[in-house]
Amino acid sequence: MDVKWTKVALLASIACVNFPSFAADNDQNQASMTEADELQLLKKQLIFLNKQAQMQQQAINQMAQKILAKEATLNQSQRNTTDAQEQAAQTIERQPQQPRAQESASSAPVAQVKKEPERSRSTDDVLQEAHNVFDRKLTVESSMTYSYYGRKDLVLRGFLALDAIFLGNLNLDRIRSNTVQLDLTTRYTLNDQWQFEMGFPYVYRLNKYESVGEGNSSQLYESAKVEGGQIGDMSLAAYYRVMTEGNGWPDWVWNVRVRLPTGTDPFGIELESSESGNLTYPVDIATGAGVLGLSTGFSLAKTYDPAIVFFNLNYGTFIPEEYGDLSGLPGLSPGEIDLGDYIDYSLGLAFAVSERMSIGMSFNQRFYAKTQQRPKGSDWQDITRTDTNTASLGLGATLALTENLSMVTSIGAGLTEDSPDYQLSLRFPYRF
Repeated sequence: MDVKWTKVALLASIACVNFPSFAADNDQNQASMTEADELQLLKKQLIFLNKQAQMQQQAINQMAQKILAKEATLNQSQRNTTDAQEQAAQTIERQPQQPRAQESASSAPVAQVKKEPERSRSTDDVLQEAHNVFDRKLTVESSMTYSYYGRKDLVLRGFLALDAIFLGNLNLDRIRSNTVQLDLTTRYTLNDQWQFEMGFPYVYRLNKYESVGEGNSSQLYESAKVEGGQIGDMSLAAYYRVMTEGNGWPDWVWNVRVRLPTGTDPFGIELESSESGNLTYPVDIATGAGVLGLSTGFSLAKTYDPAIVFFNLNYGTFIPEEYGDLSGLPGLSPGEIDLGDYIDYSLGLAFAVSERMSIGMSFNQRFYAKTQQRPKGSDWQDITRTDTNTASLGLGATLALTENLSMVTSIGAGLTEDSPDYQLSLRFPYRF
């Protein structure tokens, strides 16, 4: 037994023996003791109790120190055991590199860490078409788009007599336009925020012009066909990622686009008439706007796995340009042309069906202001029927053919008179 604990026990026993004797003596002599003697006795008892309390406190402190020392020794032993287990696990993970240790390593349990799933390939392809993807260093995309546009106009040349009888010429004119556009687009990603794009289009058009009703007869029918293909308007674009997609906000990309007038402009193209003069049509095909175009806007995309929601909004304008002939009629009609500004938006929803395939739908609409012309020496004049509203509903699918090559298909249906009746598109983006 510890010496200190022995002293504590002896003092406690002495206290138990002496304290009652003090009490007995106090009871026997209480009658004969004076107040001074009683005070001295109480002081002695207080001193004795104080010493006993100090000795008990020292014993408590010594016991607490022993408990803390035991706990520290136990914790150190547990840490040593844990370190040994971790070293054994690391040795097991390195053992597959040693042929002789493969069998023993396969029998030992290895903890598997669950990683966050990466974005699927089909999701990247959908975002590239409807938005932007900044993790592809270089992408080269070849595409082909076919669109069909048909329009009928009932032309009345005369007057209405007696509010019921029409006197004059009745013409039913029809225009059918078939357009095939081939595009080669290159996208280069500088970093996580900047991406640049360049597009080279080739446009081929086949237009058929028809007119019925020559000489007030529904049997006489005239038609003309005009076709041709040339380079269209080249475009340059820059994209800046304003905000990266997070838990509560979408991916936000701002864009600026420049459209260069590299195609054949539609101004000053000679017009030709049929022998009867009932049908008038251009002799050449326009493949460009003829003026410099600028546009800017932004796009938003949010992923709700496996769905993707996107929204685009853009505003475009054209720089006025002077031409030596605007009308195409005999003689020159010089002047300045200003194509109407436009604003367009689109919204859509896409689903990643699998790792390599996705489907989607979208709605697009564009509003054009009226085109203005200013003949030389005159003021600006609005050109009628140039303020248009185009809208289409599209369906599409994306399929990853190889690790780097994808195929994107889409079909669009026109919803307004100014829109193409339908449009088919086939794209092949290849990423390096």
